[in-house]
Amino acid sequence: MKFLLVTDLDNTLVGDRRATLTLNQRLVARRDHFYLVYATGRSLSSFQQLQQEFAAATGTQLLEPDYLVTGVGTEIYHQGQLDQDWAARLDQNWQRQAIALFLESFPVLIPQPEAEQNPWKISYYLQPPEISPNNSLSNSGDNPDLVSSILVRTGKFLRAEGRRSPQKLPNQSGDYYNSQVIDHLRSQLTAAGLAAQVIFSSNEDVDILPCQGDKGQAVAYLMQKLKILPQFTLVCGDSGNDISMFQQQTLGVIVGNAQPELLDWHNAHPHNHRYLARSTHADAIWEAISHFQLL
Repeated sequence: MKFLLVTDLDNTLVGDRRATLTLNQRLVARRDHFYLVYATGRSLSSFQQLQQEFAAATGTQLLEPDYLVTGVGTEIYHQGQLDQDWAARLDQNWQRQAIALFLESFPVLIPQPEAEQNPWKISYYLQPPEISPNNSLSNSGDNPDLVSSILVRTGKFLRAEGRRSPQKLPNQSGDYYNSQVIDHLRSQLTAAGLAAQVIFSSNEDVDILPCQGDKGQAVAYLMQKLKILPQFTLVCGDSGNDISMFQQQTLGVIVGNAQPELLDWHNAHPHNHRYLARSTHADAIWEAISHFQLL
């Protein structure tokens, strides 16, 4: 019986060239034992660019997946063709134009390039705050109005300075700010009656998706399509946009180089079907395959 291997790309399957090449060699010899799915935040064109860059740098092709899940789960491709059934599902109750217009009132959300947008995904960079002793988020957690005011003033300052890409903040100040922004954004979308989910990952990326579409729900869709049980499905990831995959009660591996947002979620939601690898990147995928005795 085949098992289903679902892996994120950046900083999971790729990111350590030696590890990726080693995993490729091991999996090629066993290719008829599993279905392969790449589940990425990248767009289709960005994935194709990654393929080309990897081949140019290594002289080796990434394994061709059976299915490609792009746009944080909002698009599914099989043999280069968009899955129209999945697209129709995401269209239900999805008010993209209204949501995009509403989010213009959040100046700390800086739109990502057009190539990273799609009909079912609206993507932004989250700008960090300019915190002064008299403008500290750490003193405002119990005052939603103050939090909102700080976010708006911060956004206006950043726009005035002409900043277009995130400048990461270290340590707890940045983490607290991120949490406040995302919580505030979710509550405001709900209050406005706009059905959407907010996915935050890599300490900077904010993706707005239909409620019925993300990486995890795309995995569940493909499991049903391929008739694969959860105990024969392994999902692999490193960041916050992979959390929905780990919520599917499948086998799972969190790579050793995972982002803090995923590690925090893992610690808050322990599960014996989820494995925290000692190794990083693609080495962690093979470590998990061995741990769960899938090959």
